Amino acid sequence: MQTLQEYKCPCCGGAIAFDSTLQKMKCPFCGTEFEMDALKSYDAELQGEQADNMEWETSAGSEWQESEIEGLRSYVCKSCGGEIVGDANTAATSCPFCGNPVVMMNQFAGLLKPDIVIPFKLDKKAAKAGLMKHLNGKKLLPKIFKDQNHIDEVKGVYVPFWLFDTDVDAQVRYRATKVRTWSDEDYRYTETSYYMIHRGGSVGFEHVPVDGSSKMPDDLMESVEPYDYSDALDFQTAYLAGYFADKYDVTAEESIDRANQRVRRSTEDAFASTVQGYATVNAESSSVQFHGGKAKYALYPVWLLNTTWNGEKYTFAMNGQTGKLVGNLPVSTKPPQSGRWDSPRRSALPPAAFRGFCILQEYCKGGITMKKRILAMIFVLALCFCTVIPAFAVDADGFVSEYERVQDMAKLLSESEREALIKTLDELSERQKMDVIVVTTNTLDGKKPMEYADDIYDYCKYGYGEKRDGLLFLVSMEDRDWWISTCGYGITAFTDAGIQYIGEQMVEDLGDGNYAAAFNTFAELSDDFITKSREGAPYDKSNLPKGPLSIIWILISILVGVGLAMFIVGRMKAQLKTVRFQAAAGDYMKSGSLNITESRDTFLYNTVTRTAKPKNTDSGSSGGSSTHTSSSGETHGGGGGKF
Repeated sequence: MQTLQEYKCPCCGGAIAFDSTLQKMKCPFCGTEFEMDALKSYDAELQGEQADNMEWETSAGSEWQESEIEGLRSYVCKSCGGEIVGDANTAATSCPFCGNPVVMMNQFAGLLKPDIVIPFKLDKKAAKAGLMKHLNGKKLLPKIFKDQNHIDEVKGVYVPFWLFDTDVDAQVRYRATKVRTWSDEDYRYTETSYYMIHRGGSVGFEHVPVDGSSKMPDDLMESVEPYDYSDALDFQTAYLAGYFADKYDVTAEESIDRANQRVRRSTEDAFASTVQGYATVNAESSSVQFHGGKAKYALYPVWLLNTTWNGEKYTFAMNGQTGKLVGNLPVSTKPPQSGRWDSPRRSALPPAAFRGFCILQEYCKGGITMKKRILAMIFVLALCFCTVIPAFAVDADGFVSEYERVQDMAKLLSESEREALIKTLDELSERQKMDVIVVTTNTLDGKKPMEYADDIYDYCKYGYGEKRDGLLFLVSMEDRDWWISTCGYGITAFTDAGIQYIGEQMVEDLGDGNYAAAFNTFAELSDDFITKSREGAPYDKSNLPKGPLSIIWILISILVGVGLAMFIVGRMKAQLKTVRFQAAAGDYMKSGSLNITESRDTFLYNTVTRTAKPKNTDSGSSGGSSTHTSSSGETHGGGGGKF
């Protein structure tokens, strides 16, 4: 039977056809044109892609011999149901998982015997010392936690792991871009060239571990990695003497998905490291083929330490081979109770500045040099300068929308950039009592930018108070449009000329793909424009900002101080959160196994955008804000352009 060949647009995925007038292939949906040679190469790449083959041989472990299990006993926890194994001399007093009493049962039998074991290298004393070291130097850790904390239980447990070995053949396809900019007297130009990148080759992995116990938190076990397999020995029951051994209740077959995720991620990362010289690189598809995939059953050494504070249990785990200790710690929200200075009232400073003050206060209680003490005091004074900003804890009852103030539907921001922008807009909106929103989209759904922006604002119920005061900044990637929609007092604060001025300050960053910078500029200018308007002189044709204003520089200085404090606090908080999943398995990649056998970079098409340079049109006229009525019947102002 014959098969039908359909050519897909690499831009939007729609079906494309030959245009006899142009003598090119053209997409009827997005209008992109393609040279036949480029499309031929693209089609050849797609034809060669294979489906994944990620199968493993999971016949790990062996049967126990009667002589091997004579001295083994199993212990069952009445509370959590955990079942662990030890020898006849093991003191089984409490469960290492939940801390409750355990009951000794019959001989251990009925499960597979491990293939290998990594014996404990570190003892209980080292585990306790590791926890004390883990607590030291954590500025945001409640002091009482360390001073009054005591370790309830320290248990050495052999945790069951399935170890996966495989050689991988892979084909990975990326979408990449190169950006070139230039300008003349009237316009700025941005040329974006699009490429399809193909990488093919092989890489090997050894001993990728997956926790075989459902009682052990997977993120806790992955956090104590890596283990050094060179210390692995053939399993003997003698290694269990004096320790517990958790019985596996997750089979090798049930662990395959997690192994596949880590191996695939590491393979894609390894191949991506060979793609160089592009502005952006994004993986579009990958296919992996496993060869000789097999699993082994192993026991790895882990010290579990349980402690109680403030009515809550905290569990820490230490790699019994390397000494790596992890475990999340509580965060203090109270200022120090003693020190060289009096603590400021919490309402007097923004949270970040207050937290920074407390950190420095605690820091300066120690035996530090006079130079460091002077620097710390200078930094505190800089943070205190933040009092020019009204308190963050304001009454937000005038806001009714349940939607976040950043809707990044076009995925132009990283997660950290999006979260930072949300914090900035939340603080600005609540302090100025005006909603300030950023929205990005890949399509306008057939609407004009003005209509789309107005509808988002209205139907998401943005705005403050009865007049729904606020503004929304829309960025559409469909035709590279931007639009600012204003409502209520926003119409007064943001005149037509003022909106165009704001756009001119952002358009270069938008055209260069520096979206986070553009949105931060929007937030800073919005703050300035609202403040200026409340003073009775909104920016308009006759009084647009002439270069950097003093108020802007003051705000920048303040934001830098607050940002620095937030950065320091963020770093310190991260020190308290050490338990996290390992996304990849790079530690288990065979040394020198990466072999790229196919490398192709195929040009697809390019686009050129043109942005008019701003003209000096200051005529001294009154200006003002033009208005219109949205589809919901609300009155809006606004303006926009291209980037």
